[in-house]
Amino acid sequence: MKTSKWKPSEEEREVMEVVWMQVKGACQKLKEETNAQDEHIRKMLQEMAERYYS
Repeated sequence: MKTSKWKPSEEEREVMEVVWMQVKGACQKLKEETNAQDEHIRKMLQEMAERYYS
């Protein structure tokens, strides 16, 4: 079974960019307020993606 590759519309790209900026800001704030390192944040985001989008 072949799956087609998703290509977001311009509007979807804009929404993803806004969401990404919010996530990036939240991650930066987390790093500033705790001792979390990039590897911890990466793992947290991966776990969230697997939980909600798998």
